[in-house]
Amino acid sequence: MKYTSKNFHLHYIPQYKLFVKADFLEDTLIVVDESNEVQAMFSYPTNEPDAEAIKLLGLPFQYVFVSLPVQSLVFIPAEVYQEENHPLYQTFLIDDHVERTQVYTLDNLQITASYQYDLLLYNRWRAIFPHAKFAADFQFILTEVQTYIPMQGTVLGAHFNNTQVELFGFKNGKFLFYNVFDINNVDDLNYFVLTTCQAFDLPIRLHKILISGVNVEHEYSIALSHFANRTEFLQTQVDLYADDEDIAKEANKFNIIATALLCVS
Repeated sequence: MKYTSKNFHLHYIPQYKLFVKADFLEDTLIVVDESNEVQAMFSYPTNEPDAEAIKLLGLPFQYVFVSLPVQSLVFIPAEVYQEENHPLYQTFLIDDHVERTQVYTLDNLQITASYQYDLLLYNRWRAIFPHAKFAADFQFILTEVQTYIPMQGTVLGAHFNNTQVELFGFKNGKFLFYNVFDINNVDDLNYFVLTTCQAFDLPIRLHKILISGVNVEHEYSIALSHFANRTEFLQTQVDLYADDEDIAKEANKFNIIATALLCVS
């Protein structure tokens, strides 16, 4: 995908914000202005960077936000979390490199996350944008999701990133889990949903499914709808828009993550 608005001007670069959504298959770049209008958008295979996108990455953006997948992640209830116990939490992560372990507290859920970004992706984008703000999807998903969670009933959430799905669950308003799985098709998705429900004693027919990262027509959305009485799509209060309707629709696939990052001052 290649899109550049007719209103895109290089002398506005200091005011524009660049959002980078990077994973193992595809990079997506979205440039927005102060009114959240998409000025440029590029998507390309990670191992085949687009020439025009490379030029865009070379521009002196003052505001850059990068969303990366996590390599490992563990949650600790706030009531038992202690900073001096970091070595203990580290044992649940993929390696013992403390210097690259991040800590993030979700006050709304009273949990603290200890996590690591994928090392190769992090090093790549840190080299391109040393001043960028980095974030993981779970930070914004779990912040936005609370208004969708009823005090009674079971809720399963699914956030999609190409070949990964991030599943999370709530029961009677209480946070249960957040796990990341590799998937290639609907059969993989169905398997992980079923085994996860079994592991956490959730009914196969859930009260609600929450979806983000794909639209209502996607085969994953259709498959998930069979597991719940109600299906909802996570939305933010601010949409990205563009002169091209198809671009606006595509950009808003990243609505939850992009607007959460881009609204950071």
